[in-house]
Amino acid sequence: MPLQYDLTYHVTGFCRALREHGLLVGPHETADAMRAMSIVDLMDRGRVYWTLRSLLLSRREEIAVFGELFEYFWNFEPQPSRAATLPGISQAGGMREFRRRRSTLLSAAPEERANETTLEIFREGASSAEVISARDLTVMRSDELEELSRIAARMVRSLAIRPGRRRRRHRRKGTPDLRGVLRLNLSAGGEPIRLPHLRRVPRVPRLLVLMDVSGSMDRYARRLLQLVYAVSQHTKRVEAFVFSTTVTRVTRELKAVSFDEVLRRVGRLVDHWSGGTRIGECLRKINTEYEALEDRYTTVFLLSDGWEAGDPDTLGREMRRLHRRVRSVVWLNPLLGTRDYQPLTRGLQAAMPHIDHFASARDVEHLRRLPALLRA
Repeated sequence: MPLQYDLTYHVTGFCRALREHGLLVGPHETADAMRAMSIVDLMDRGRVYWTLRSLLLSRREEIAVFGELFEYFWNFEPQPSRAATLPGISQAGGMREFRRRRSTLLSAAPEERANETTLEIFREGASSAEVISARDLTVMRSDELEELSRIAARMVRSLAIRPGRRRRRHRRKGTPDLRGVLRLNLSAGGEPIRLPHLRRVPRVPRLLVLMDVSGSMDRYARRLLQLVYAVSQHTKRVEAFVFSTTVTRVTRELKAVSFDEVLRRVGRLVDHWSGGTRIGECLRKINTEYEALEDRYTTVFLLSDGWEAGDPDTLGREMRRLHRRVRSVVWLNPLLGTRDYQPLTRGLQAAMPHIDHFASARDVEHLRRLPALLRA
């Protein structure tokens, strides 16, 4: 009698083993792996490995554990429920325990590796898992900080289109400054040879910045937080929040004297880095508890990849509620601009009708185009 092979049972057992060894693999990830196995060529070991790795891994330090367990999976051996010999697993007091190493995604690279380029495949997708842990944030290179500071200055100037109450002297534009005529022409005996003008200083609208710090945004967290800090250096009218499964206000932390101190303060305050993604529920909390920050002079910057584990209808409803109150909504997506990317997720599809500007935040080169977009 021929031996029958149950692919569903085998893949489910592999995902269960990953979960028992500390990886964030739940029912949704298991279902994604099953669908992928029905498409990929099962006879091609490389395709199976990279497909499962891209779907089931969420952290760089999980690669070694995944590789060891994949050997059991590919050789059709029983999946170990616990294995003290796998990397990252220790045994204490006769009881085997998985110890996750601290994430280094937001840590500075060693000096000798600063010029190396590493290609890694990460899982893209939404998760509803809530993670509570402090994150040790470190600074980026000084040249990137300077470039983002220049971009932030241009962004603020692009948004400052509403004339304020304050006036500033201008050589040609504005209304005549009759009080300053005599003072300016004293050297000419009081004759009004030169006629100064006063022009209203453009007023920067309030900026409401909402930054996604879920697991899928880990790679972009440092650069985007750096951009938010740079903007806060050019205008004091900034309110900032970070969110994943919950929302934390970080406006006060942005007022530190240096970016290093901002990172330390935010790292101590925010305990839900790399968690799941519930954009709609977080927007509902902001729309309800911080309604006073949303008015017709407020510009909202939402920094997220759009992966939503919650109800897309809730996201669409809260985006509509937000868009009706504020001046404009700018969504910066770090995935926009990558090859073959299209905003086809249900969450983004629900939010798109309520977005005024949908732009890329993939890298500094894409961010350079943002001020021109805001002026349009």
